[in-house]
Order: sequence, then C-alpha cells, then structure tokens
Amino acid sequence: MKAYRIERIKGGMKFNCTHCTHSVSTLDFDPKSGNLRTQAATAINDHAAKTHHEPLVVSPSDGLRSWR
Repeated sequence: MKAYRIERIKGGMKFNCTHCTHSVSTLDFDPKSGNLRTQAATAINDHAAKTHHEPLVVSPSDGLRSWR
C-alpha cells in the first residue's frame, strides 16, 4: 500500500498522506533539483516513514534503474 494518494491541481500534482492531512505539491519543489514528481513522492514517503513508521516501498524497477 502506498503512503500517499495523488491528485491533479492547477499547475501540478498534490501528494496526500493516507494516514493524516499532510500533503506536498510538485509546486513546492525546484525543477533544477530533478523530476518534480520524484521529489514530491520522496518527501511524502519520508514523512510517512518518520511520522507514521511506515516502511519505504521500493519497486523492483527502482533497483534495476541504479544498475543501468
């Protein structure tokens, strides 16, 4: 189960925690630092791990990506 839900907002995407009212938006991040969706997903996953003690979920393709 993912630690967040995604919804479209004007100009970006909003990532909502499934456990509380915390959210982040792609508008909160700088595109110079990389993919905005990746930055937002990382931030909401970090929130879930630290606040709700949820394990970080890594898809099998993430592991392969580092070897390419």
